[in-house]
Amino acid sequence: MEKRPNVTAVVARKPHACNCFQMTGTAVRSALMTALMLLGLAVGAAHAQENQELPVAEAGGTSQSLFERAVRAIEEKTVSVQALELLRGQLAEVRDANAAIVRRDDLAADLLSAQLESLGPAPAEGAGEAADVAARRLELENALAKANAPIRQAGETLRHVEVLIRELDKQLRLRKLQEVVERYPTPLVVSTWQNGLEEVSEFRQRLWRDIQSELARPSVSKQLNRTVPIALGLALFGLGFLVFLQFPLSRGLMRHAERRRGGVRGLLLALASNSTFILLPVIGAVALVAILPILDIRPNAVRTAVSALPVLAIVMIIAHWLGHTIFAPEAQRWRMLDLSDAEALRGLRLCQALGVFLMLELLLETLEIDQAFGPAAISVLSAPLIFLAAGLLWLLAGTLRKNEAATEPSELREDGEPDETDVHLKDSGFLLFLSLLMRGAALLAVGVVLAGYVKLARVASIPMIVTVAQLGLGYLLYHLARQIFNAVTDKEDTAPVPISLSISLVCGLTLVFAPLIAMTWGARPTDIVEVGRLLYNGVQFGDIRLSLDSFIILIAVFGLGMLVTRWLQNLLRRSVLPQTRMDAGARNAVLTGVSYVGLTLAVLIAVSTAGLNLSSLAVVAGALSVGIGFGLQTIVSNFVSGIILLIERPIKEGDWIEVSGQSGYVRKISVRSTRIETFDRHDVIIPNSDLIAGTVKNMTLSSKTGRLILPVGVAYGSDLEKVKSILLDAARGHTSITRYPMPSVLFTGLGDSSLDFELRCYLKDVGTILTTRSDLYFTVYNELGKAGIEIPFPQRDLHLRDIDRLADAIERRSEARDPD
Repeated sequence: MEKRPNVTAVVARKPHACNCFQMTGTAVRSALMTALMLLGLAVGAAHAQENQELPVAEAGGTSQSLFERAVRAIEEKTVSVQALELLRGQLAEVRDANAAIVRRDDLAADLLSAQLESLGPAPAEGAGEAADVAARRLELENALAKANAPIRQAGETLRHVEVLIRELDKQLRLRKLQEVVERYPTPLVVSTWQNGLEEVSEFRQRLWRDIQSELARPSVSKQLNRTVPIALGLALFGLGFLVFLQFPLSRGLMRHAERRRGGVRGLLLALASNSTFILLPVIGAVALVAILPILDIRPNAVRTAVSALPVLAIVMIIAHWLGHTIFAPEAQRWRMLDLSDAEALRGLRLCQALGVFLMLELLLETLEIDQAFGPAAISVLSAPLIFLAAGLLWLLAGTLRKNEAATEPSELREDGEPDETDVHLKDSGFLLFLSLLMRGAALLAVGVVLAGYVKLARVASIPMIVTVAQLGLGYLLYHLARQIFNAVTDKEDTAPVPISLSISLVCGLTLVFAPLIAMTWGARPTDIVEVGRLLYNGVQFGDIRLSLDSFIILIAVFGLGMLVTRWLQNLLRRSVLPQTRMDAGARNAVLTGVSYVGLTLAVLIAVSTAGLNLSSLAVVAGALSVGIGFGLQTIVSNFVSGIILLIERPIKEGDWIEVSGQSGYVRKISVRSTRIETFDRHDVIIPNSDLIAGTVKNMTLSSKTGRLILPVGVAYGSDLEKVKSILLDAARGHTSITRYPMPSVLFTGLGDSSLDFELRCYLKDVGTILTTRSDLYFTVYNELGKAGIEIPFPQRDLHLRDIDRLADAIERRSEARDPD
């Protein structure tokens, strides 16, 4: 039986390195080294691009051997994670190289295809063609098949490699999951504490022995007289600098920046004062970290922990800086959350406490690398740390909730209206959602650590802390960009920025921080690369391939088309149309038509430029057209009616119309509907189909002239000629009534209580009909009163029969009730 080679031989044995970056399953490492990893990915991608031809050139030998080793690694399921990662990297190189061949255009193949197409379509089966044409077609087909052979072979290899990469990714994720759910002794059992404390005591003794052995080394003991004073001096300098110097310097610069309001200089002073919260602690931390290298003491029991001291200092400095930057307890002007001074100080202390927790957790994980503790000690030491992290997360979530509750009502301007420009994170409820996630992670971490799942508790707490820090950093960058824009444009600090700038900032920060957050929660760098590769290559839907570059081109060309359309509309509105004789309605129809045409052209040009082939959707569109036609027939009818309204213009903006029992002025004619403003200042939306198919009364279609009919009644016996003269004089004396056609008075009838007249006249502007009617009534009433002509009101006569009999009956009834 053939002996299988050891798959782990593909990886050289990794020496034990004394640094903290070998830790497995820690989110602190991923947060600190994200930039380095992304840089390494970029360098690796460039290196793979330079050498992408090598795997293909050796496809007959090395690649086939690589495939065999990958298959064996997948089948055995006992290969180390390092071996699987290296195999996956080699397979990724082969995949990228073959994918480049598949995507690469072959000029020879294109020329052969063009020559083959020039011969026309191949004859149907059983049909014949000229012998020379058939021979030429066969020759070209053979040549084309030979030219496409490398592409076809690369495609086969590409599919093979993709299957192997998917299987390797599954195994790597399974290994990661198994590592996370590894169970340690539960801290709820007394024996766990006993065993754990014993292991801690053994470690302490081992550490002391290592220190004594280090001090006994001749190279160390001979230099103690020289190195100890230097170490003490560095310790005093570092502690003194951190405790006594950094805070006065930082506060002095901050107060100086507070006195300057706005402007570039004020922003630069604020940035300088903020940078002191990083630079000054770095000076003190460097002095403290340099003590052990100067003493040349490197105990084997904590070799990795000693190498991790710079990282521990960086973690604490970042937590200290973020707390001062976001909460700013001593500078309310630069505070990014709406909190009181006491709450801001509490937030700063929580950030610093979380930094201390991350330092202790990082130190514990470095000690695990040095195998300083056993499972019991790890469980005993991790439980208090997880409880500390859970408590701090819970309190920090409460602080964020206070910001949400404190700023819930909208700020009011001086006129009493809400200030819509004051936009905070609270407006989207993001802080509330984040605080709920933090408290959920705190509860989960406490529960699983009590059950003995230490690594799962770390996964629940540490990535959440790092994610909160990353979100805080992202919001800081967003806030800084806004401040820079306002400073450059000489605006107030709280002035709103253009919406396009805000959207661009949010999109850019999302692209930067989304991979970082994903890696914090356990995503591997290769996962991020796979997502980028998927976005670059796109997703195939039939004959349509959607990729990131095609999407960007689509959006860019469409946006450019819309900008050109808006520019053309403004040009027509301000320069061209005012010089024509078109009324406001005709101008609006032209501008609306230009908008629709520009939108349609922008869509067509964008789709064509992006290279999207929509021909495959023609069959689907044809099949769905019938169903869509029935389902959207009302919308289509309104759309067509809107086009007819814009072309025929039976009504236009500003017209006074009556339709469907509604009367008012036309304010907006859209594609689907028309908005009418009634005389009560109510907006009525009328479907365009009602304006085309129904009866519409347009009082101002041809002109604004309209007739006014004023009914007037006078008492019987009045002087009719005098009444007529008063009515005509009232009409002639009003400026809103036209002289031609002349006003007229009609005697319309003999009413029950009055003689009925009608004053009929024409108005210059029918829109003034209500005010004109009111003025005429005032004038007519006064003039009729001066002339002694009575305006009657309805009267009724009551006739009673047999009044004597009723009087006798009433008298007899009264006598019967009172016999005395």
